[in-house]
Amino acid sequence: MGARHTRLAAALAAAWEAEVVSARRMTMLAERIMDARMRARLMVLAAFCRAHASRLLARLAALGRGPLPVPPEEIILDPDTQLELRREGAFARASAARYEATAELARQQADLSSAWVCELNRTEEQDRSRELLIMAEGALAGATLSSPAAAAAPADS
Repeated sequence: MGARHTRLAAALAAAWEAEVVSARRMTMLAERIMDARMRARLMVLAAFCRAHASRLLARLAALGRGPLPVPPEEIILDPDTQLELRREGAFARASAARYEATAELARQQADLSSAWVCELNRTEEQDRSRELLIMAEGALAGATLSSPAAAAAPADS
């Protein structure tokens, strides 16, 4: 395996880890949301992250790479859910840019399957970024977001 091929595998492995962590973060954020529709949408976005990770893992297996280190289980989120939605939206935007560069690297190596996976993940990350930023900045944000303490406390009667 050449140095360029190793670079592609390393980029795919890094993207895999980022997707696993994003899926966990999205699930944790969904647990904070009071609005059922928004919570469900965040769970769908978490499922997209898991699908991205699955596609990346399949490409890594095809390249003969693995097993991958497991990302840390403990993820700490800021108590400000709106801030975390913005951060995850910005991270998704940065991931889309990394996928674009990785797809180009894969094309240079004539690995069209990896390029296709990266392009698909890129477009979905762009969509995820837009959706998260809209959730964070939307008019409903203040009414539908809760802090972890408020979500755990019973409603006053």
